[in-house]
Amino acid sequence: MDLEKKIIKIIEENLEEELKVTLKTDLRDDLNIDSLSTLMIITALEDEFSITIKDTDFAEIKLVEDIIKLLKEIHPELGEG
Repeated sequence: MDLEKKIIKIIEENLEEELKVTLKTDLRDDLNIDSLSTLMIITALEDEFSITIKDTDFAEIKLVEDIIKLLKEIHPELGEG
């Protein structure tokens, strides 16, 4: 499974309701995620990719594609393949 699909799957699994997530999905406006959902998504991403995401970095995230960019910055090897 490629990086984008993994991230979308993680987000969808941590939402309270079933919503369609794409790379252009706005986390706050489209998904209406709260602080608990945000924490669950961050934790799931950290566990899946063996990384640490700073709360301040994640606070600047708007779209799902921004998560991908952040993960590639934190762990450049994720962009390979």
